Amino acid sequence: MRLRDIALTASAVALIAAPATMAHSGAPTTSPKSGAVVASLPANVTITFADRLLRVTRVQVLDAKGIDHAASARLDPRDAARVVVRTKSPVAGNYKVVWKVQSEDGHSQAGTFRFRARGR
Repeated sequence: MRLRDIALTASAVALIAAPATMAHSGAPTTSPKSGAVVASLPANVTITFADRLLRVTRVQVLDAKGIDHAASARLDPRDAARVVVRTKSPVAGNYKVVWKVQSEDGHSQAGTFRFRARGR
């Protein structure tokens, strides 16, 4: 009897938690797009989510040497579902954007994407 109660409780918890974990599924839209080759490091890199965000926790725009080219990262004041990252010191090469945000409902989301800049 006790094992059955535990199994039922675990199933109920899984069913309740599933919508919350699935609410943020799917990759955000990025500019430049993941895997893109662009002429040079853009002045702004953007990450657009399906839902509004509460805050930007961290964004780095790392080159192959690990140097961070993000000058600032903030929520777009006209669209709280979009993060705008201003870049600095453009160099040709491969970039990896590492991001972490908090959605309006308090859930943290994190991810990465890559692109390449040919030069100036």
